[in-house]
Amino acid sequence: MQGVFSWRPLNGPWSNSSTLPVPCPVGRSQAACTLNYVQPLGLSLTFGTQVRVGINATVPAKMFVTMYWGDTSAASFVLLPLSGYSSVGQVQILDWAGNAAASFNLNATKGQNTVLVQAPVTSAFGNGDVRSVNLTIVDPSGRAVPSAINIPFSQIPPISQPQQTYPYVAEWTYPSNLQEGNYQVWIDIVDVQGNVAYSLHGPFGFGLFKPGIHPLDLIPYAAGAAGGITAGAFYIKKRRRKEYLAPFDHFYTLTGGGIPQGTMVMVEGNIGAGKTLLTEQLMYDDLKAGRPCVFVSTADFPAKIRSGLHSLGLETEPYESKETLKFVDSYSAEAGQPSQEKFYVSSSGDLTSLGVKITSAMSTSTEGASVYFDSLTPLAPRSKSESIVSFAQTVGAKVRGSGGKIFFTVGSSLDELILRQLEEASDCIIQMEAFEEGGVRKRRMRIVKFRNRRFHEGWVTFTVDESKGIIFYSKKPRK
Repeated sequence: MQGVFSWRPLNGPWSNSSTLPVPCPVGRSQAACTLNYVQPLGLSLTFGTQVRVGINATVPAKMFVTMYWGDTSAASFVLLPLSGYSSVGQVQILDWAGNAAASFNLNATKGQNTVLVQAPVTSAFGNGDVRSVNLTIVDPSGRAVPSAINIPFSQIPPISQPQQTYPYVAEWTYPSNLQEGNYQVWIDIVDVQGNVAYSLHGPFGFGLFKPGIHPLDLIPYAAGAAGGITAGAFYIKKRRRKEYLAPFDHFYTLTGGGIPQGTMVMVEGNIGAGKTLLTEQLMYDDLKAGRPCVFVSTADFPAKIRSGLHSLGLETEPYESKETLKFVDSYSAEAGQPSQEKFYVSSSGDLTSLGVKITSAMSTSTEGASVYFDSLTPLAPRSKSESIVSFAQTVGAKVRGSGGKIFFTVGSSLDELILRQLEEASDCIIQMEAFEEGGVRKRRMRIVKFRNRRFHEGWVTFTVDESKGIIFYSKKPRK
């Protein structure tokens, strides 16, 4: 007997069937079959896709087989695990009057000691699939505030017509005895089956302070589309302290020892924040340590990446000749020029071909390769949002499955829903920002997520040297 699985997109043809042997028991008893469907790179099973399952029985001559399908004593069913069907968009933090707020007064009078959290919830199966949306507030030490665990959101206003995104709001009245500092907003979406369909653990948040106790100078950092403030939305300027310069290997201190193999990392930031330079320096260190690397270039010519590595003191030719460094060129064709690379695609929008080329570049490595993908942002105008997320998840799973690690850089202009879904799929999130303060251009970096790893929290400023790359400012002198 064989179990059979196939699928087809809306109004499209059926795919080739996947089959798997099924144990054939003697007598009338249950038979179980698990079909592990491997989704092709770049493919997303979008809304309207149909799936077909069945059992084929081949019987010897003069033998009769009866299959009971849907029998009341042995019910038949198909289990399709799903992910990515719910998400939370741009969260807004509001005060008691409904105004956007970055921080709140711990000594506020009764009725004004309220934090409102408003969030757009997206559900691919409609609002009927959302059983509840719950809010948890996490204090500066990383513990949930006892009075703010699983606070239910309410939908506003009641929705009658079908749609996929719904506004929700939750209210929290905070006591005055809480510690001062930055608080984080956690949101969980629970579907009708009781499963947690989506969890948002940061980066949104706010501050709680007692005015007049500290000489605080609160400076807004980033406002959302409707005025909401994102987590870490301010930093505190206290008395001026002496700062020390630390070379790039300070990054490994910030990350608690570096990025281990089997990790998917997202590096996000605005233009000029230093995302490409960070990936170049991390790849430089990987190559020096003897680890094979693949650099996927969608935002610039590979020759430009080689030039950047050369300025850091790394000659790529010895590594490329030993095939421990390979480039996948997804930019030259977009620029109207023929590619000079062994691995290239004619269009960055062809995610299937791009995935195949990445796999081919990885295939000759004797151990898990580190893949540096710079950047996902140019894919957005040429590909559907769900295809980009599916592509990143599939490539990331393949790299991690081979024992390697993968870095995706993304610009802050990328669609908010794509960013949230990529953040959820990533093991580590590094945020970088270029900004101006007092007429001086500065850069800073922070790690907002790192699964199963202790790491430095908060922003760390850095500068860029032409020959040394990223140099951090540290509060402590280097030993």
